Amino acid sequence: MESTQPPPTLTNPRFTLELEFVSSLANPYYLSHLAVTYPGLLGISQADDNDDDSASSPDAQAFAAYLAYLYSYWKTPEYSQFLTHPGPTLRALRLLQEDTFRRDIILPQVIEGLAGVAMPIENTQKGEADATTQNPETQDEPNGTKT
Repeated sequence: MESTQPPPTLTNPRFTLELEFVSSLANPYYLSHLAVTYPGLLGISQADDNDDDSASSPDAQAFAAYLAYLYSYWKTPEYSQFLTHPGPTLRALRLLQEDTFRRDIILPQVIEGLAGVAMPIENTQKGEADATTQNPETQDEPNGTKT
């Protein structure tokens, strides 16, 4: 691996390939796809036991090193300016630095948490009620009609 990167340009094939890959990491469902399709890369054990044999596999170590390499320069302003969704992309790259996250990414609740789809029912109903009371255009009239 190189210690310094050439300046980012959209004409550099390596740059555009890495930009496409890191941009896809912003999608939690793509992370889930990686975990299901390539569990060995993320250090996910195929067995039910919690030993760390798969996390120390050469493929998992190489992929972890590659993710660290990507994070080391995509977090810099010089490179992050090219990211369409820098917040979620850099958050995913940062989380992927953690062994436990790479192993837990296969769990549906982790993906739902990243995607923001796991909301308690009470909060959903309360949020709808708050939105109605805060928007005077949608308040009910005494006869039950909307204004």
